[in-house]
Amino acid sequence: MESKQLTPSQAAGRRKWVVALTAVKCLIESATKLIFAYFTGSAGLLADAIHSMTDVAGSLVVWVGIRVSNNKYRRFTYGFYKIENLLAMTIGVAILYAAYELALGFVHSKSVMPTNVTTSIMALLLLIAVNFLWGRFEVKTGQLINSPGIEASGKHTFTDLYSSIAVLVGLVGAEFGVNLDKWASLFVAVILIKVGYVIIWDNLKVLLDISLEDEMLREYTAVIQKIPGVVSVKSIRGRNSGSYRLINVEININTFDLASAEEIASNIEKAVKQYDNSIDTVFVHYTKELPSVLKVFIPTELNGDVISEHFGKAQFMTTLTYDKQSMRFYDVKTELNPFMKTEKGRGKQMVEHIKKNSVDSVCTKENLQEKGPGLMLYHHGIDTRITELTSVSELLQDYVGNSRAIFAERGN
Repeated sequence: MESKQLTPSQAAGRRKWVVALTAVKCLIESATKLIFAYFTGSAGLLADAIHSMTDVAGSLVVWVGIRVSNNKYRRFTYGFYKIENLLAMTIGVAILYAAYELALGFVHSKSVMPTNVTTSIMALLLLIAVNFLWGRFEVKTGQLINSPGIEASGKHTFTDLYSSIAVLVGLVGAEFGVNLDKWASLFVAVILIKVGYVIIWDNLKVLLDISLEDEMLREYTAVIQKIPGVVSVKSIRGRNSGSYRLINVEININTFDLASAEEIASNIEKAVKQYDNSIDTVFVHYTKELPSVLKVFIPTELNGDVISEHFGKAQFMTTLTYDKQSMRFYDVKTELNPFMKTEKGRGKQMVEHIKKNSVDSVCTKENLQEKGPGLMLYHHGIDTRITELTSVSELLQDYVGNSRAIFAERGN
């Protein structure tokens, strides 16, 4: 997705000149068909010329949408992105109307054998080639810059291709004395009905805020989960709005600190927009949550069997890995507290040791909520808990259930 995308300014520039050139192409094409319809008397070619004139109107409509869709005002803070979808639907309606006119002509008009068709066949072959190349270019460009208006215009260009082929068959038949002109008109009408329906339905889904495809949301989730500090993605939703996408994500993070949380949210927005620059806004909602497997620190006494009454003065430091789901623990390590006899800054040094060893959760009997070490742990996003139990083994029977997070009320 990343490698083929343009920058927003490049996409905006590409969008404007593609629409302008499309309008010029359609104007020349409709004029050419009108001239040859006059000389041949072909009802199919005349209908095809009228059909091409709807392309001119459609291109102008898309151009207006592009000009106004990015404007933002006090009461329209998200811009007019959906204008492009509304205008793409207008193109769809124009296609259906063209189909109606062709069907009406098939029912009520008299069958007249076209004349002077040789030159018209050559001109129509040239227009078919031009429409084929230009239609592919428009569709690919619309997909590249995520412009539903240009993509719809490209699909409409393909309807010109199909209708012109049908008219070409009618002219070739006239060259050999077989009048297929009216049937060519009916064939064009059927094609137009199908394409018009697809364009209208695709853009109506956007106007009704249908969710983005699951695969796309899974791709965004994978990007978000790589951001440091993100524990898990609780939910993610997204929708299209014109050429842009809006994403709403709920995440669990590993910090209580507001500045750190905002930094994580900002990094998420930058990463997702870098992955897909058609995204306009990423709404990030976050809550603090412990990972499923924790590295736990407990100040202890008696070789790590008893939870110490003190934090900095504890005789031993016990670290272990605890699995919340299975409630099992392993990799238990108990060592002497090297800061125990330090006169000043014992707690600060112990917190720095805890942070250096990537500890997720600290549990003590001493309430650290209003003390320096506790506030330092809070600042570093380390889960800090208190327990009334004395035995380490009893605590670890249900680590989360047998302890209480002292900073839970400060989480976001």
